[in-house]
Order: sequence, then structure tokens, then C-alpha cells
Amino acid sequence: MAELMIELRCPKHGLERFKIKIIRKFNIKADLIMPRFRSRPETSGLSSLLVGRDVSNMEIEKYLINYFREKGLFEAILKMKLV
Repeated sequence: MAELMIELRCPKHGLERFKIKIIRKFNIKADLIMPRFRSRPETSGLSSLLVGRDVSNMEIEKYLINYFREKGLFEAILKMKLV
């Protein structure tokens, strides 16, 4: 399991940091990326990503970039780092 640390500019709080867990599962499709959402509302809404065994880190980054673009948060991101 790995985590992705994200820092972004928040108009309400200034700087906001949060982590998204990346959980590699072996009992799902090998190329599947499935998001899990938080029960409480937050900026991103994502709690973790369940990924198959054949998904690379580049594919995970592309998925998250597309997700944040759709949410309109990509321009506010300052740093994305795999921890």
C-alpha cells in the first residue's frame, strides 16, 4: 500500500494537505482502478483507490489528474507526491 500526498490552494483555508491511499488488490481485474469516496465531505472526496495488480504508477497519476480536472481542482494543486 502506498499513499499520494496532495497539497492544494484552498480559498477558505489557505493551504490544504490530504492523503489518498493506493491499495493494490489481487482479487479484482488486473487493470481496474476503482475509487472509494469519503463518508464526510472534503475537498477531494476521494478516500482511496483500489487498483489491480497490473496497474502502473503512471496510470494511477493519469487517473488522478483526470479526476481532479473533472472536479475543477487541478489548477489549485501545488504538489502531488507518492509517499
